[in-house]
Amino acid sequence: MILAKQGKLDDFEQIFHEYKGWVYKTAYLIVQNPQQAEDIMQEVFVRAYKSNGTFDHQKGSYSTWLRRITINRCLNGHRNGASSTASIEEMEEQGQSIPDNGLGVLDQISLKDDIRNLIDSLGAKYRAALVLRCVDGLAYDEIAEVLGIPLGTVKSRINRAVEALREKRKSMEKEAQK
Repeated sequence: MILAKQGKLDDFEQIFHEYKGWVYKTAYLIVQNPQQAEDIMQEVFVRAYKSNGTFDHQKGSYSTWLRRITINRCLNGHRNGASSTASIEEMEEQGQSIPDNGLGVLDQISLKDDIRNLIDSLGAKYRAALVLRCVDGLAYDEIAEVLGIPLGTVKSRINRAVEALREKRKSMEKEAQK
C-alpha cells in the first residue's frame, strides 16, 4: 500500500481503520483473550507504523505483511506464557451473541464451550494456521507467506490440527455417553 510507505499519519489512520477488525479477530482467535487481543492489535499497528520503511510491496501485499506481524506477535505472546481463555459471559459482553439455531440456551453455551475447548487444545502454531485457513479464508500458499514457513508445513499443520480436533471431539462424545 503506497499510502503506508509515505508515512503520513492521516494515511496510516485510514490503514488502521481498514485493517483493525481482522487484526483483532485473528489475534483473538489465536490468544483467546479479548484484552490480550486488543493489546496485540495496538502493538501490531505501532510496529507497522514504526517499520513502515521496511515494507516492500514487491515481496507481497500490505495485508500479508500485517498478518505476518499479527501472527508473529500472537505466537511470541504464547511462547512467553501470556495466554488465557475468555468466558462465554465475556464474549457476550463483547457483543458476540449465541445464535438461535434451535438449541436451548444451555445447549448452545455447552456447544460453544466444547468448540472453544477443542480449539484451545491445539498448540498456537496449529491454531494460527487453522484460523488463517478457516476464518480468514487464506489459500495455503498465502498462509505459508504469512507464517514464513514452507507450503508443506502449512498443509501438515492444518491436517494435524483437524485430526487433533476430530480425536478430541470423539473423546468428548465418549465421555458424554458415560
